[in-house]
Order: sequence, then C-alpha cells, then structure tokens
Amino acid sequence: MDNPWGVVTLVRDQYRMPLLDADSEPAAYFGLGYAQAQDDLPGLLRQYLLVRGELATVDGPAAAPRDDNQRRWRILQEAREGLAGLPEPMRACYEAFIAGVRAWMDEHPELAPDWAPPLEPALPIGVNLTVMLYWVTADAVKDLRAAGVALPPVMSEVELALAGPAYDTPGSNAWVLRPWRTATGETFVVSDPHLPIGGTFALHEATVRAGELHYTGFTFLGAMLPALAHNRHVAWGVTTGGPRVSDAYRIDDCDADQVLLNGLRSPVVAREGRTAYAICTPYTGLAGETERQFMTMLRARDARELRAALDLGAFPPQNLLAADASGECFYLRTGRVPRRPYGSARVLDPSQQWDGFLAQDELVEVWNPASGHLHNCNTAPPDGDWHPDAFNDVPGRSTCRGERSEELLSRAYEVQAEDVIGWALDDLWPDTPRWRAALASAAASDPERVAGWPAARRVLLRRLLAFDGLATPASRDATAWLGWRTAVAGTDLPPDKLRDLVEALDADLLLGGVERAVDDDRPYGEVHRFAPGVPGRGGAFLSRPVLPDDTEGVLQVSLRATYYAGGRAVAGGPALRIVALGPDGMRSWSVSLPAQAALYSRGEVKPTLFEPVTAS
Repeated sequence: MDNPWGVVTLVRDQYRMPLLDADSEPAAYFGLGYAQAQDDLPGLLRQYLLVRGELATVDGPAAAPRDDNQRRWRILQEAREGLAGLPEPMRACYEAFIAGVRAWMDEHPELAPDWAPPLEPALPIGVNLTVMLYWVTADAVKDLRAAGVALPPVMSEVELALAGPAYDTPGSNAWVLRPWRTATGETFVVSDPHLPIGGTFALHEATVRAGELHYTGFTFLGAMLPALAHNRHVAWGVTTGGPRVSDAYRIDDCDADQVLLNGLRSPVVAREGRTAYAICTPYTGLAGETERQFMTMLRARDARELRAALDLGAFPPQNLLAADASGECFYLRTGRVPRRPYGSARVLDPSQQWDGFLAQDELVEVWNPASGHLHNCNTAPPDGDWHPDAFNDVPGRSTCRGERSEELLSRAYEVQAEDVIGWALDDLWPDTPRWRAALASAAASDPERVAGWPAARRVLLRRLLAFDGLATPASRDATAWLGWRTAVAGTDLPPDKLRDLVEALDADLLLGGVERAVDDDRPYGEVHRFAPGVPGRGGAFLSRPVLPDDTEGVLQVSLRATYYAGGRAVAGGPALRIVALGPDGMRSWSVSLPAQAALYSRGEVKPTLFEPVTAS
C-alpha cells in the first residue's frame, strides 16, 4: 500500500493476524491502522467515541456515566497534549495510523457507520489512557471506598467490566525460565494477562517491521503501541499489582470540579455538601511519556536496555517480568511512585504534599534469580527491605495460580517448548487434591449418613472422588465438581463462620454440599462457552463469600483462567503469548480471544509468524 509516508506491505498468516513490512515507521503504522479498521471498524470507532466521552450518542443514557468519567479525567485533552509533546517523527506515526484507518473507511464507505466520530491522531493515545486509568487510580479509589465515601457508578472501564461476584479483581500470569532450566538452552517468557474479553479491552495482534523496529505485540484495539510485546531479543509480561501511585484528598469548603494537588490537576470524584474528595495521580499529564516509553521498550536489544527504558517512570503500576536471549531476566514492580513524607495516612489533607518520586531502582527489583525462574500471578512481591509504597502489599500473600506456578516451575528441568505451552494452558483447579481427600475422609467418618443417601447422591460422591481436577470441555465430572463447590460456598451460614469451616474443610460442610448440590451431568464445555458453538474450558468459582478483611483470594482459578457469567465467557486470558529466546533465534506462540476461541477450546496455541515475507 502506497501512502504519503512510504510503502507498506500487509499480509496475513493463516489465522488472519496482520504482518506489516514497511520502508518507514510511519508507513508501518499506516498499515496497522488500515489493518485494525479492516478487522473491526465498528469496535475501533466505539473506542474513539469512548475516548471523546460521546458513547451515549450511540448507546443512550446507560453510557452516560462512562462518558462522565472520560470527561472527568480529560482523556481526549490529555491525549492531545501528550501527542503535541512527542518528537515530530513519532507524531508522524500517529498521523499515519489514523490516515490508515481513514483510508480503509474511504475504500469501504458502505461499512462506515453514520455515527463515526471525527478522526484525529490523538485518539490512539486516548485508548491506552482509558485502559490505564484503573491501575493509576486504584489505590486512591480503594481508600475512598474504605472511608465510606460514595463514588460515581463508573470510576474506570476495568472496574465496570469486572463488576460481579465471579471476577472482582483483574489478574494475570507471567513467568520466566532461564536457559539452564531448559533442554534447548533457550529462555522462555510467558505472558498471560487476564482481562475482560472484547469491548474496551479488545486486543489486536500484529507483527510490525520497519527497519530496526521489528516486534510482535498485542495492542488494545484503536491504540497504536502495545504495552505487551516481544522483539527478536527480549520479551516481557506484566501482572496486576504494583506500587502505590495515587492518593485521595479531602478538601473542605470546595465547590470546584478539579483542584491543584502536588502541582497536578486532580479531579473531584465525590462530594458531601461542601466537602470534596479528589484523586491525585502522577500519571496526569504523562500520556506522551507513556507512549514514548512503550516505543523505547519495543526497540530494546536486551534486558538491560529494556530495564533502562523503564527509568522513564511512565509505565502503569504493574509487576513486570522480562528476559532476553542471553538468559538475563528481571522482575520490577514498576510505576511512578510519589515520595510521601507524611507516612501512612490515606484520605489526605491538602497540606500533605509529595516530595518528588522514588527512582525506579528504589522499587522492588530482582535480577537473575539463582532458582532459574521468575513468576508472578498477582502474588505479593518478595520480602525485602523495600520502601512500603513500593511494596504496597501484604507480605506472603499468594493466590492459587501463584501456588500452582511455583509447583510447576520448581520442578522444571530440561524443559521443552511443549512443556511450557502445556503449563500455560493448564486447566487444573489447584486445590482439587486437598478437597477430594477431605471429602473422602468425611464420607469414611460418617458411613451411616452416606448409606442413607439416595443412590444418585452416592453416584455423585463417587464422581467427585474420581475427579482429576481438570476443567476441560468434555469433562462431566468438572460440572459436578463445580456444582458441589457452589453448594458449599452458598451454605446458609454467617460468612465469617463459613470461612472458618471452609478453611478447616469441615466434614459436615463437605457432606452437606453433596446433599444440596445440583447434579448436572452435562459436559463442562456445554454449560460454559466462549461463543455460540465454542465449548469453554477452565473457569473460576468462589470457595466462600468474600469478606472485607480478606488478604488471600477466595477464587479457585486454573492457571489459564476464564470467567463466565450466565455460561458465557466474559473475561480471562485474551492474549496468551509464549516466547523462546536463544542464541540461534526466537520462536513464539500465541492465542487470542475471542478470535481464536475455537483453537484454545481444543487446548492449542498457534505459532506466531515474525517475518512478514514468509507469510502468504
């Protein structure tokens, strides 16, 4: 495709992933904009309506709180200011990207909806800002809620999408295996973000090559640059959890919609009479720097260069794990962390101002562990003499996914790619052996009770005791297990009492669950689906009700998690990526949901093409 910035060739692999080869970087991004519009023009344009705070013009009054939140945070204005601050060669890439979108629309006017918003090169930056908003304000929002402050119905797109009993916290998995752990001498990096599927969080996978810029990444639909990617030399993944980067403030006698705190525009998010509550985050005014940091990361030639790129301090607060072809790897709990001289106060007085920011080397960081592996599955960072705002967690806090990862990686020697792929697709509910053993013990301790059950209940008991723990599409016992665990978690007891009984695996509780469980003999993939006709796998369920003082997760989730509502997948791992980096080259595999749901339903991943000229 010729364009004002040069020539770009767009080809696609057998799974329709675009591979772009261009003679300049702006030309490559012209092709990427064209490809995204070709793949999902309505979804892309809805993203831009949301950035502009105009989604209600299409979705009606129900979307008004979302638009209000976009305007509260001045998403479009921040994106425009960020674009203006970029160097001209980089600005040209955004102009070219939007020109590519417009070119597709001009070629296919019959496919362009009449509600399409005006296009401008700041919009791709606004998409990344919209997605990031949850992470950069999460600490302050949590503090306001803990203080009993009534907040608007929408504080971020992530919170809105994840509202519900089955999935109230975003998650992810990320692992690194060093060369001496692998049979091939390669370094393996796995990145598996758990996010809502589709909508604002729709991900678009592409390979981009333009001179020395050459990477494969997952980009949020409508954005230009990916936060998750790999090139030939280095790969990285992130998981939710990070340092403390935002604060809530209480301002008396205030009727303004925004206030200046720590030198930053801080929106008022709630009001009680003339008392206002505002959120201050250091990511205000940082949109351009975040995009610049993404681009710098894409150019990194090894783990040290990638780590240096993070010194910009513009990456959202996350656990970031990375490795290169030589086997060097690191974990950094990255983010832009205020230096707070006032201690641990939470809803603050305006006089409690920040004193600059922590340097990245003051954050939680681990390099080249002797164990030969790194992993984080939204678990607490390693204990150490860290600044409390950098640690920002409960020491020793774990998740069932973290425990399962440690089990797999600690015994990983002479590992092949097939092993890593299998672990990344793991459907085991990790606590199955412990619960199965406790149920067997409970039944053996009360034979008269079991003997009095109808035969169908004893058949159910037999199935539960034989269950292998794998929530695969064809498994009928997985459906039975879920029914039993749901009955246990739904026991009509005070929540704190039920917590004690669940932790003790109380025999009466477990047997009572068998008596009350709905006996469903359908295959798991018939009850749970990714889309019509595509059987689901994996899953999450509550082991008991959530209590305010919980520090450990109460969801039981397989490593390759999927979260269902009404039997339909609504969240999970939409962008799994496995990368093998070695002295002889790079290999990678991926699976993207919902586009490749059928592939994942079969327990498969696809090889990721990295050389556009090899595709047809």
